[in-house]
Amino acid sequence: MTRQASRTACSPIRQPLPLKPLVWQLALASGAFWAQQAMAMHELPAVVVTAVAEPESAFSVSPAQALEELGKTAGAVGVVDANDYLNGRASTMEDTLKLATGVFAQSRFGAEEARVSIRGSGLQRTFHGRGLMVLQDGVPLNLADGSYDMQAIEPFATRYIEVQRGANALRYGGSTLGGAINYVGLTGLSAPPLLLRAEAGSFGYRRYQLASGGVSGKVDGYASLSQFEQDGYRDHAVQRTGRFFGNAGVQLSPAVESRFYLTAVDSDSELPGNRTRAQLSSAPRGADAGSLKRDTHRDFALYRLANRTAIQGEHGAVTEVTSYVSKKILFHPLSFARVEQDSRDVGIGLSRLQPTHWLGSEQDQVLGVNWRRGLTLDEQCDYGAAAAGTHPCTKLVKQNKLSADNIEVYGESQWHVTPTTTVSAGAQWTAAMRRVTPVQVLTSTGTLYQETYTRVSPKFGVLHELRPGMQVFANVSGSFEPPSFSEGPVAGKPLRAQRGMTAEIGTRGDMALADTTLLTWDLALYRAHLRNELLAITPPGLPAATQNADKTLHQGVEAGLRAEGNGWRGQASYLFNDFRFRRSGDAAIADGNDIAGMPRQTLALETALRLPRDIWFGPVLRAASRSYVDHANTLAAAGYAIYGLKLNQHLDRGLDWFVEGRNLADKRYAATTGVIRNAAGVDQSQFSPGDGRGVYVGISQSF
Repeated sequence: MTRQASRTACSPIRQPLPLKPLVWQLALASGAFWAQQAMAMHELPAVVVTAVAEPESAFSVSPAQALEELGKTAGAVGVVDANDYLNGRASTMEDTLKLATGVFAQSRFGAEEARVSIRGSGLQRTFHGRGLMVLQDGVPLNLADGSYDMQAIEPFATRYIEVQRGANALRYGGSTLGGAINYVGLTGLSAPPLLLRAEAGSFGYRRYQLASGGVSGKVDGYASLSQFEQDGYRDHAVQRTGRFFGNAGVQLSPAVESRFYLTAVDSDSELPGNRTRAQLSSAPRGADAGSLKRDTHRDFALYRLANRTAIQGEHGAVTEVTSYVSKKILFHPLSFARVEQDSRDVGIGLSRLQPTHWLGSEQDQVLGVNWRRGLTLDEQCDYGAAAAGTHPCTKLVKQNKLSADNIEVYGESQWHVTPTTTVSAGAQWTAAMRRVTPVQVLTSTGTLYQETYTRVSPKFGVLHELRPGMQVFANVSGSFEPPSFSEGPVAGKPLRAQRGMTAEIGTRGDMALADTTLLTWDLALYRAHLRNELLAITPPGLPAATQNADKTLHQGVEAGLRAEGNGWRGQASYLFNDFRFRRSGDAAIADGNDIAGMPRQTLALETALRLPRDIWFGPVLRAASRSYVDHANTLAAAGYAIYGLKLNQHLDRGLDWFVEGRNLADKRYAATTGVIRNAAGVDQSQFSPGDGRGVYVGISQSF
């Protein structure tokens, strides 16, 4: 039986729209329109100019301008310029975030899904992430329960990425331990009229993009169509994802700009499962027997429409209104059961930035509110005695409605007490509801539950400029994360929300050395005391589930360094992670044990020399220390260091190319691992092998 046929058995969940024809029609139509506009612009009479300035837009600023604005935050923030990763393979969140200060991003078996974590957020997830607010142009991509999908992001259509670690995401209403990652896309104001890009390489990797942007009067638009395919380093690891991302903006008046965003994603992923540590060394390319037998997959279609409108007021005041609606259809056959979900989400946000002048000093006041609601029809089916390689629904085990509602009210006041010192105070009030309503009570565990989570998370900080281009900061803040539907309930009892208090100090800035070298740094030290951390501490023999740890500690160092000289450049990101149980509440997990899931130290490094004809060539390094698989600290993945080389060039008339070699020593290592309670020192299928030696090439042409 084919996958498409097996979706229909015993299931009322509606089929997704045929996405590929839809996105091709959208892309070709929008591409034709903007190409026509570009040709019309080329037909204008020639004029002589002395300088070219990018059109001003609330949604189209340069990465440097974005970093300058984020630099007003009394805490750890950063910006990743897309040009820093587009000079090599740009496919996964690991590719885009590997050099981002404070971010751990490691792809699962070379796939688009990954373990993405800041300060230990969402450690047990290597797919369908949580613990972070992920946004597209300031509008949340998360579902209402807090989860998000990595495949919803288009690296090719991104101009830069904003990273606000921890409570420094307050400007978006983010209150989780990890903070927020905001992918800011290209627009018709910043994109070329036409761009073609192609990448190819080892393990059947292929990725293509057709994009077009342009301006016509007060309207501009951008559209990107991309296709990603790979056979994968491992058996049963084929990936296919098609995306359409487009936006259109209109300047309604000199003070009002509105932009609409349309996203469509069609993703099919085979799941090879994990290997034992012995298999990691002897047969890393193999797949788990259960995954092969049942042809496990994670396939989904996502459709999303969003709007962001900015209204400029007097004296620098800005009011922003955001809104979105989305629909996601998931087909997820696993080795033990088939899961299907149909999700609908809607959200509205309103924020106001108001400069004031009180008591002889200037202030920036921010006040905002977000409302999000999601409804998911969740079904689980048993296979019964079905033949291998098929996933029919022989018995409907579970059919529930999952409802999530969230209200976030936040505000912050920044007081510029001196020209070089800013003191800030803020807070966020969160109210979140999670409800499960059985459509059919099919088993004794099919019970209804409803839980409401509320909390106020404060933030206090200070930012001081030692000299132009050199800042120090410190803050204390609260964090709060209600569980997503993937985290409960356990035996019908809802989990408690994770909460904590974090203190951080740090510095960032840049300086010139010997008039030929520019040094840029970003350094933060943090310590977070958590209660009820959401962790996988399920006892052996029971289905995987999340429970609340009692008290945990997350502390560490986040360091980023960039240097550029005459004919050379280098960039590095280093993490020191000390995550441990203070009081686990579990007899199998000793107080003081490391929390499993993340290496204690990681390092990403890229350097390059400029050769003749502006060719850049240099080594790439990614290294990590060992990482525990279980919270009892009896089983661990060994540390590793993998090396690569990158060669790239930018030519005249918009032509770019690269050649990139990865893991050139063909190191066998665990890219990620499962996270379990107690392995008792026994080797288990919890290791996900990283890709072996691979070579990738790419070329792009803009017109």
